[in-house]
Amino acid sequence: MMELLSVNRSHRQEVFRLCQLLREENARMSFTDIASEEELDQWFDSPEIYLYGALNTDGQLIGLLKATRGKGNKSHSVYLAAAVHPTYRKQQVAKTLTEYGLTKLKEEGILIARTYIYSWNTASIATIESLGFIQSGRVFMHEYDPDEGGYIDDLIYYKLL
Repeated sequence: MMELLSVNRSHRQEVFRLCQLLREENARMSFTDIASEEELDQWFDSPEIYLYGALNTDGQLIGLLKATRGKGNKSHSVYLAAAVHPTYRKQQVAKTLTEYGLTKLKEEGILIARTYIYSWNTASIATIESLGFIQSGRVFMHEYDPDEGGYIDDLIYYKLL
């Protein structure tokens, strides 16, 4: 069982811990760029950033969904990034949290959500496709991945809300 909620400044330490854990495991995503709790204040202070979380029964943040709203004539859309604590992966946390976030974003007037996923990330691809996202393109040979021994693509997905 988990609790889903909007994340705010009171969760700053928990968000930072999750970002640091992702950094330690060399996760390749934007959350690993956070080097201090103070950097998170930009997220909490921005009206264009929506944060949603999943807490376990002990109140620990086990999943985070960040939705960044476009500005001006792009304010109808968000870009999504999500992460799950390693201990809680393969337990539908990302799917449940993303469903919750999409519902809340629709209530905010968002019409479309987009995300980019590395082509090797089959778990995230399966999750996003199970939520009805449609692949609309790819950034071919996006970057060289020494672990994969070649170039990887960035897959572009969207969902109308």
